[in-house]
Amino acid sequence: MEEVKKLNMEINPKLEDIRCEITLTECDKQKSIELNDFYLPIYISTDFDYKQSLCAKLDNYLKAIEGRKLVSEEVYRRTEVNIEKIKEAIDSYYDANISAAKEAILKVLTDYRSNKFIISKLDESPAVRGITRIKKSPHEPPMAYGELSFFRARIGTSGFRKSDFLHIPFNKRGYVTTQRFSIAGVPCMYFGLTSYVCWLELNKPLDREFNVASYEVNPNINVLNLAISQMLINGLSNLEEMEPDVSSLIEFFPLVIATSYKVAEENRGFYSEYIISQLVMQCLTELDIDGVFYISKRVERDSESFPYAVNLAVPMKNNSELYSDFAKKIPLTKPINFAEYNNLIRQPNSSAKYSSYANLWEDVPMSYIGKRIRYSQLIYSGFDDYLFSEDHTEVDDI
Repeated sequence: MEEVKKLNMEINPKLEDIRCEITLTECDKQKSIELNDFYLPIYISTDFDYKQSLCAKLDNYLKAIEGRKLVSEEVYRRTEVNIEKIKEAIDSYYDANISAAKEAILKVLTDYRSNKFIISKLDESPAVRGITRIKKSPHEPPMAYGELSFFRARIGTSGFRKSDFLHIPFNKRGYVTTQRFSIAGVPCMYFGLTSYVCWLELNKPLDREFNVASYEVNPNINVLNLAISQMLINGLSNLEEMEPDVSSLIEFFPLVIATSYKVAEENRGFYSEYIISQLVMQCLTELDIDGVFYISKRVERDSESFPYAVNLAVPMKNNSELYSDFAKKIPLTKPINFAEYNNLIRQPNSSAKYSSYANLWEDVPMSYIGKRIRYSQLIYSGFDDYLFSEDHTEVDDI
C-alpha cells in the first residue's frame, strides 16, 4: 500500500497544494515549469467571446513557458507552431473553409503519432493508467493492470433494454445532434470511467431517472489522450526520467486548452467551443485513432477530477447495417436504475470482482461539494462496483 501511495503522489505530486500561489524568481523559472493560470475548463459568457478569449489564453501560455525548464528553443518553436495552427483552424472555420480548418488540426496531431503519452492503445493510455505503464515500479500498483471499467447512462423512468444502451442506429441519423466530440448525423458512443461522471454529463438527473450500464471496451483500440492538465505537466516536470514526455505535453497542451471551454450562453444553434473538438474527430480515421479521452467539462477544475471524471468518445463507423461492428461486439450489462440500486440491502459478495477501475485509485482524492474526499465516499463508487460485477455480454436482439 505504501508503494501505491508513493506512486500516486508521483502521478499527482502537486495534489495537496493545487491552490497555492507560486512566485518564481528568474532563476527559479529555469528550474521549474510550474504553470499556474491554466486550470480547465475555462468559463466565458457568450459564443462571441470564444475566439478572443482563446487567442489571449494561448498567447499567455507562450509567455508562461518561455525560458522555463524543459522548454528548449525547439520545444518553444513547436508550441508556437501548434498555437498558430489552432488559430488558423478557427479562422478558416469561420470563413467556411472547413477543409483548411481540418488540415490545420491534422498537422498538429500528426506530429504526435508515435508519442505513447498522447496516442496509444486504450489499455496503455495515461488517460486511464496515469504514468503507471510509463514509469515502472518494483511493485506495480492495482491501477497499472486492473481491469478497465466503463459506464454509459440514459435518462428515463421506463425499462431499458441492453440494445437501448448502444448508439443511435444509423437509420435514425436525423436524431444525432452536435456535441462536443461528435458531429451532427454521426452516432458516437460516450463512456465515463465512473457512473458519477455519467451523472454529471446528464446534468445531475434524479435517482429514479438515472439508468446505467457497465461496458468492457476493447483494450486494443487506438485512443487520443486529451485528459491532460497543468497539474500533470507540473508534477511530471519534477521527475527527471519523464522530461521527454513533459516537453511533448507542453507542446500539445494548447490543443487541450482549445477544447476545454464552457460557454454560459444558452439557446444557441452553433457552438464555437466545439470547433476544435469536432475537427479532431474528423481527423481520427486518417490517424488510425478510434476514440478520444478527455476530462469532463462539467467539473470545476480538471486537476481535481482525474481519473474520476474521465470520458471516452468513440465515433461509430457505418457498415451498412443499423449498428456498427464496435457496438455489436461490445460486452455490457443490463441497465440498472440508480434508485432501485439504492433500495438494495447490500452484503459483501465474495464472488464479485475486486473493484471497478476508478476505485483502484483510492488514495487519489477528488473535489466534491467543496471538499476533498475519496471517491469511495460517494455512493456512485458502490454502484460502479455493483455494475462491474454483473455479467457483461454482447447484445443479442439487434
